[in-house]
Amino acid sequence: MLPGVLLLEAAAQLAGTVAQSDPKIPPLRGLKLTAIRAAKILGTASPGQCVFLEATVTARLGPLVQAQVTATVEGCLMLQVELTLSGELRS
Repeated sequence: MLPGVLLLEAAAQLAGTVAQSDPKIPPLRGLKLTAIRAAKILGTASPGQCVFLEATVTARLGPLVQAQVTATVEGCLMLQVELTLSGELRS
């Protein structure tokens, strides 16, 4: 089984990738997970099931990035979370 804590890790990794992929905004150095809010872990994934993750950056303020992430398995919501990531601005 894929426990909820690993779903959270996958959510943070995807949010970081999405946050760093905007060509109009320079990437942040040392981007890391800073806060987890409103996390709802509604289930787990079993072997052979595909987990579909979707991340959206909802706000940016200097070196802070806020994102919402959902994870679904076979169309059922397994995770919904708001994350804050922080890094260092490149000079």
